[in-house]
Amino acid sequence: MISKINFLFYCPDIQITNCLDTVDSQHCVKVLRNTTGDKIHVTDGNGGWYLCQITDANPKKCQLVILEEEQNYQKPCRKISLAICPTKSADRIEYLIEKAVEIGLHEVFFVSTQNTYPKRVNMERMTKIAVSAMKQSLKAYLPILHDYSKLDVFLKNTKGYNQKFLAHLDHKSQPLTAMKIADSPLIFVGPEGDFSESEIELINQNGFETVTLGSSRLRTETAGVVSVSLLNLLP
Repeated sequence: MISKINFLFYCPDIQITNCLDTVDSQHCVKVLRNTTGDKIHVTDGNGGWYLCQITDANPKKCQLVILEEEQNYQKPCRKISLAICPTKSADRIEYLIEKAVEIGLHEVFFVSTQNTYPKRVNMERMTKIAVSAMKQSLKAYLPILHDYSKLDVFLKNTKGYNQKFLAHLDHKSQPLTAMKIADSPLIFVGPEGDFSESEIELINQNGFETVTLGSSRLRTETAGVVSVSLLNLLP
């Protein structure tokens, strides 16, 4: 592989189509001024990393040939899952997704609770942000983004997880930094207005262990970024 990576392109079906989509083709040819014969890096978002050569610098459909490939490229040591209650300001949750993807995580659940304000999440917008963050941080894995769901539906979908944390500061909480972290942890960060007592009880009944992220009261998006950072760094 060539040593310097100026830009990473995303093509989930690169081995079938051998070409970039319209958006990446335009950026590759018109913005970055790549021409036929130039070499570029492409990821399929599923651990595949490809060194490709441009065979037709078409700004609408840039054609490629794969020169080298590597699977499981820089595979993370953990599959980190984050459940988050969207904030009233879309900008803040978008910031969270961008930074969490750059740091590294496996999947994101968007969850509606009693004090969660938004009634919907723009999944198309979230996906675009995640793709952009993956390319910016030169990662080969695009996180799974689960559609917005109510709390009870989300909890039913967590039965297969063997380590589940609830980020909530109370007298029972243990510091996340004191926990032994498994290979596939799931952490749940609550809404701006916090969880109700009945919601906390329900979440705990579904196997979530209450943890703290420190002594400071954090905004939802800050808590999400801190959670993902700690789960990546803790032994």
